[in-house]
Amino acid sequence: MFRAYKRRAGPAGIFSHTEVFSSNYNTLRQVFKYVATYTAHIPSYADIWGWVMASDFSLELNVEEIYLRMRQRIKGENRYMDGKTFSSASTLSKVVHNSLDNETHVHRGSCKVHTWPWQARLINQA
Repeated sequence: MFRAYKRRAGPAGIFSHTEVFSSNYNTLRQVFKYVATYTAHIPSYADIWGWVMASDFSLELNVEEIYLRMRQRIKGENRYMDGKTFSSASTLSKVVHNSLDNETHVHRGSCKVHTWPWQARLINQA
């Protein structure tokens, strides 16, 4: 069982977040004024995934502000996200938090950054 895991996990094993997540975070910190991370369990992958948000506008939102913006922008009920869920998604484990603090790698050249228009719109309308 563990040999199969080792073949699939890649060279960093359980610490593979340092190959992508923390280096993406550090790279964005070089360019943007505000950088924030969040995580969520993705059932189809049976794992926790992380994302990095970056902006020149503050990313600090309290639970009430998130609820207010969602009510203003979303018709009907959101089945997954609410203010408490979003707020708790920004809490990282000590291991991951330390890797973000200690990361030195910066991506150069052909690094791909993925974003969705609705994310940029929510941040820029702050």
